[in-house]
Amino acid sequence: TLELFADRYERGLGIDVNQAMLTYARARLARTGRNNAQVRHGDIYALSIGDGTADAIVMHQVLHFLSDPALAIREAARTLSPGGKLLIVDFAPHDLEELREDHAHRRLGISAEQMTAWLNRANLVLERHDVLDPPWLKSRKGLTVSMWLARSGQPANTLTFKSKALQ
Repeated sequence: TLELFADRYERGLGIDVNQAMLTYARARLARTGRNNAQVRHGDIYALSIGDGTADAIVMHQVLHFLSDPALAIREAARTLSPGGKLLIVDFAPHDLEELREDHAHRRLGISAEQMTAWLNRANLVLERHDVLDPPWLKSRKGLTVSMWLARSGQPANTLTFKSKALQ
């Protein structure tokens, strides 16, 4: 994600609990010459970032692994500056039970209703929700990805759906 958004930030920070992933990320950043980004070991439930200091946070394909996604979202919200943005990318609900056993998924996707509740409890305003069907599947079956864009502020009262990807 740091590579994907590299042209959109002055200083980027990636946090992971897995040392192997950090080693991999550091190598990729070094290979691409990204001097404005770093990765460090950290706990998604207790970020070592001050209150209101992050302009943007991306949680990419992580919530379905967590025991308490709502806590992780609240912790991210704590670190967002006024008007700061949170982009969450994760799987939409599915029935691929084997992902629990084979890949340690705790949830089989996240529903729009569940995400809206979590964002509301974290005092985040849902600005956009996009559903990205797998384009390579003509039958439209398989894993679908959802993207939620929220900002710090008052709870959302409505849920809106878009059919196009975030721009």
